[in-house]
Amino acid sequence: MRIRHFWICLTGVFFSLLGACSTPGWRGQDFDYRYADGSYPVYPGGQYGEYGVGGDGARHLDPWLSGTQPGQRLVLGFFDHNYNGRIGVDRAGEANRWFRRFADRDHDLRITDDEINRALIALDRKLRQRGL
Repeated sequence: MRIRHFWICLTGVFFSLLGACSTPGWRGQDFDYRYADGSYPVYPGGQYGEYGVGGDGARHLDPWLSGTQPGQRLVLGFFDHNYNGRIGVDRAGEANRWFRRFADRDHDLRITDDEINRALIALDRKLRQRGL
């Protein structure tokens, strides 16, 4: 009985790990969220360049993080670990992945304009509650 229980548990752990490792979508892939004409969408509340995220990773941020106040406050408040207004490429990737997960309400690994707008509004509210 103990041997059978051991193999059942081991099989469950194996398939759990296999499922976690093979989940598509958020494994560091950089998606390009442009319209068919090559332009990026513009989101409400974006006074562009007011906060100014700098560093090597700034150009790797998604446009809704680099071009809106809530996005810039998120990046500078939680992903700028040196508090110098500059982020690296790895931190930009972390910020992009965090926001994509936060915005993907229906968990289909795609974020729509509506999901992005709702996430930016919710993010702005949460950041204001924290004083950022």
